[in-house]
Amino acid sequence: MAPAFWLSSFFAIYYFGYGIFLPYWSLWLDHVGAEAGFIGVLLGVGMATRCVGNLVVMSRVRAAAHLLPAVRWLGLLSLLCFAGFYGSQSSVALLLLMVLVNLIYPAIMPVGEAIASRLIVQVHLDYGKSRLWGAVAFIVANIVVGALSGNLGPQWVLHSMVLALVLLQLLSLVPMNPGPVDSHIGRPGDSILQVWRRPGVPRFLLIVGLLQGSHAFYYGFSALYWQQQGYSTTMIGYLWGLGVVAEIVVLAMNKRWFERFNARQLLLAGAACALLRWGLLGSTTTLGWLMFAQLLHAGSFCLSHLGAMRYISRDLDGEAVFGAQALYAALAMGLTVALLLVLCGQLYPLIGGRTFWLMALAVLPAFWALRRSLIPHSQEA
Repeated sequence: MAPAFWLSSFFAIYYFGYGIFLPYWSLWLDHVGAEAGFIGVLLGVGMATRCVGNLVVMSRVRAAAHLLPAVRWLGLLSLLCFAGFYGSQSSVALLLLMVLVNLIYPAIMPVGEAIASRLIVQVHLDYGKSRLWGAVAFIVANIVVGALSGNLGPQWVLHSMVLALVLLQLLSLVPMNPGPVDSHIGRPGDSILQVWRRPGVPRFLLIVGLLQGSHAFYYGFSALYWQQQGYSTTMIGYLWGLGVVAEIVVLAMNKRWFERFNARQLLLAGAACALLRWGLLGSTTTLGWLMFAQLLHAGSFCLSHLGAMRYISRDLDGEAVFGAQALYAALAMGLTVALLLVLCGQLYPLIGGRTFWLMALAVLPAFWALRRSLIPHSQEA
């Protein structure tokens, strides 16, 4: 299978599953009897475990030849772990399974992004066009699974998740031709610690950690919050889908609109959109304002993510790509979200939707960190 088609299919299938897991897993946990505080703990522990899983998996990926086998084995283990939720649903079982799922399933994505980073250089892949199929699938999952859950019951959240992982496993068995190769044959990539020590990398990780971490309350509790405000799961699916429609537009127009912007400029735009978005969502649940806030997902998430990918693929050399993807996935998409999820789980019963304002506060330090270029002066010269 051609690299662009394989990667587009990978993003579509993975994000179909993620479009189930992210907005609806808290509803499924609520369905099986977990209380809001415990849901926050489960999601937070899961995110913290995700950090460990991403670091462990990506520390083992030091060559391009490791990437496709990693997708295959991680997909199989993820399928087995999610199937385990059909068994016991006691508090202990849920906690154990959430740890296992988050050790394995989220680690598939940095592997996929590392494949994309190699193909951007190797075959001049249009990253935006491949990645947008993930956004399309995310919307389909939001709408379809929202409707299934509303009409047939929340158990369809788990059924749909297992189906997505079966499809991912089938794709992983299809060979890519040509497959990803290293830019420096015979030379292993830098270790995660070596990448961390590079000038500018810790500050980059702080910035993207704040921007992606600020989505914690939205990811973990927006569906539950909006449901309690009287919105149906179908409408919630449409709202989540609207955000991803805006993301698709940005990805589709990436080369035309955003190619000339550097990583710092994209991250600044993402921070501005995040600040406005969380401020609005904490202030109102009027449908029109919710729709406008969801359109800002194009900036708060997508421009922030494009900025991160631009930094990793353009501002770092090939030896740092795998380690940088690991750190980005583990810290920005894992640890910071985990810490804020646990905090949100404790605050939500007390202050409800105003927890969104806490997310807005989390964005503010990113503006300070972005006051100067992400590239060290010695590298710019």
